[in-house]
Parts: sequence; C-alpha cells; structure tokens
Amino acid sequence: MLLTGGSALLAGIGLLAVAVLAGFVWWLVRYDLGTGHADVGGTAVPAEATATATTEHTSSTAPETTGSGEYVFDSATAPDVGTDCAAVSYGDVRDWLAEHPCDRVVRGLYETSADGARALVSVVVVTMPDERGAAELRALTDTTGAGNVSDMVRDGSAGIDDAPQVAGGEYASDVTGTDVTIVEAAFFDGHRNSTELADVADEALLLATELRGS
Repeated sequence: MLLTGGSALLAGIGLLAVAVLAGFVWWLVRYDLGTGHADVGGTAVPAEATATATTEHTSSTAPETTGSGEYVFDSATAPDVGTDCAAVSYGDVRDWLAEHPCDRVVRGLYETSADGARALVSVVVVTMPDERGAAELRALTDTTGAGNVSDMVRDGSAGIDDAPQVAGGEYASDVTGTDVTIVEAAFFDGHRNSTELADVADEALLLATELRGS
C-alpha cells in the first residue's frame, strides 16, 4: 500500500525514535558492564581503608619495678616498736625527746655484704607529731656529740654476740614529712672501708619504707 506524504513522514519519525531509544539502552548496558560500577545505594569503602579502620592500636607501659640497689639487706632481728622515744635515746637527743614526745619509733637491724665483708646496719624511724619537730630532731641527731636514738646493739636488745658497735661507724639521716630516718653502719671483725660503708648507709635509708609498715 502506498503511503501518502504525511503518513510516510510520521512513519519515518517513529522509526527514528525507536532507533534512538535502542541506542540509548545499548549505551546503558555497555556502561554498566564495562566499568563495573554498582548502582548508587551506599558508599563503597576500599579494602585498604577498612583494614586500617578495624586495626586496634595498643600501648604498653613497662611495669614499674623497685630495684634492690647495690646491696642486699637481710633482717638481723625483729623490729622493735615503741612510742617512748626518750626511753630509747641518750644525750641531748634524749632530753629533747622528753620535752617533745614522738608518736612512734621503730628500730631495726640488718646485715649486708660490702667490700667482701659483712656489715651490720641499724635503721631507726622516728615519727613526730609535725614536720617542724621532725626537722628539729634530724638537725639535733646530725650534731656531733648530741647523742642519738639508741641502736639495738648499744642498748643490748639485739642479741648478736659478735655485733660491731654501729654507733661508731658511718652515719646517714633523712627526713620525710614527719618521719626522721637514722642509719648507722659498721663492719664485722674490724674490717675498714669508710667509702664503701658510707654507700651502704646511704642506701639503707630506703629501708625506712619497710620499717614504717612494722
């Protein structure tokens, strides 16, 4: 059947529209298959980013440790604990403590080895009612010839037959708050090394922490 001029024009337009639509559909198919892009519905996260986000970072701190220092101190007697400091003191220190009573006194004896010899160490911790009293007591015990709080060898309570007189050896002291620590040390059997013994006395000040818990 022959188409009139108007009908032929309409038919041509229809065929052109079908061709354009088919081409558009083909382009969409090629775009999806060629690029591999997924439909938009969420945000894709690269594998590298996911791995980084899920990695847990931890920090470690080395456990605190308390070193034993250069010397090892072994308790030689049980600590002596009391509240009458004047009763276990002598000289000007005794007179001062009679007028300024302490709250507590703990006395201990320790043995250690230094310079290839045995050493005996007296550690005394006096607790005063206030820091001012502690500072005054320490200043007095540091004074030569003013007396001191008796070590357990001096007053005979140690019970160690061959114990040296630590009061005639090396001396060290410290004050922490209301606590005064007094250390005296001497070698057994007449051994002499004042430098080494002074180091022993200084390190023995750390034993005050142990004595406070007695």
